[in-house]
Amino acid sequence: MIQQHGGNIYGYENILDFSANINPLGAPESVKKAIAANVADIEKYPDPNCTELRKRLAEHESVSADNIVCGNGADDLIFRIVHALKPRKALICAPTFSEYSRALSEAGCEICEHQLSEPDNFDVDERLPEALDSSFDICFVCNPNNPTGHLIAPEILKTLARKCSENGIVLVCDECFLGFAECGEKYSLLNFLSSGIIILKAFTKLYAMPGIRLGYAVCGDAATAEIIQNSGQFWSVSSLAQTAGIAALDEEEYVRETREYIKAERQYLAAELSNLGVKVYSGAANFLLFRSVPGLCEKLLAEGILIRDCRNFSGLTEGFCRIAVRTHSENEQLISTLRRCING
Repeated sequence: MIQQHGGNIYGYENILDFSANINPLGAPESVKKAIAANVADIEKYPDPNCTELRKRLAEHESVSADNIVCGNGADDLIFRIVHALKPRKALICAPTFSEYSRALSEAGCEICEHQLSEPDNFDVDERLPEALDSSFDICFVCNPNNPTGHLIAPEILKTLARKCSENGIVLVCDECFLGFAECGEKYSLLNFLSSGIIILKAFTKLYAMPGIRLGYAVCGDAATAEIIQNSGQFWSVSSLAQTAGIAALDEEEYVRETREYIKAERQYLAAELSNLGVKVYSGAANFLLFRSVPGLCEKLLAEGILIRDCRNFSGLTEGFCRIAVRTHSENEQLISTLRRCING
């Protein structure tokens, strides 16, 4: 069975999970201690406005707290944005994260797919802004893109932001994996933030907190943030999630170590995969997209390793797979098992 998302390890025993793109260094100890120290907060309703967390995020992102909305993961915010803004026509890339189209479809929005080219390594280029006109209400992009891991060049982002502004299109940029990228700040849409832009971020991947569920949106104007805040459930972020987020924002050295570790291990995996004759679409995130023999996912699963079968991504076919970057010993185990599965 092809999984809708990575990380669904339930139902397997002794599985090594390469399907979920989570920081292999694990959650910071300060986050775990903060959760433990504040566990009594479960007896109270959480702050629905995430006041302290938004204050800290405003300092972290150098924007006003009025422009920030917190949610139950980035996924929650995707649905709240669509529910609140009610777009009639949207443009998304293919392949990309499936929850954009899922949220848009549930809202009855017409979806147009901009097909990324495999010969061009699935890069987002000038063809994307050229595809936009005033008939569109919203455009979703992912930077770095999932499942390719490729960054959008700053000049393309700038052109995209300008084209959306000129045509009254809301531009939503998912930057949930940008924290893993070297010099990621250079590629952020925050550099071109203006009215009509929404940037999605999350603690899930970078801080290894998928079980907590915490994400946030940085909006180009406070009015848009208020509309999104007023959509969806009232208590969308638990007390412990808010506590965890506040603690995580102090972990600057942890983030630096993560970037260095991911870069080295990603390069190791890409080189080893290439040595196996596998086509690798190497990106800047904590995962790799590659193309290999059909049936590889099933063979690895039989060996106790779960990877992401990508054939249910629009624009990809059988043989496309995605693996997370994990610890070096785990990455070595994956390569050794892959060698047996591919070469027999």
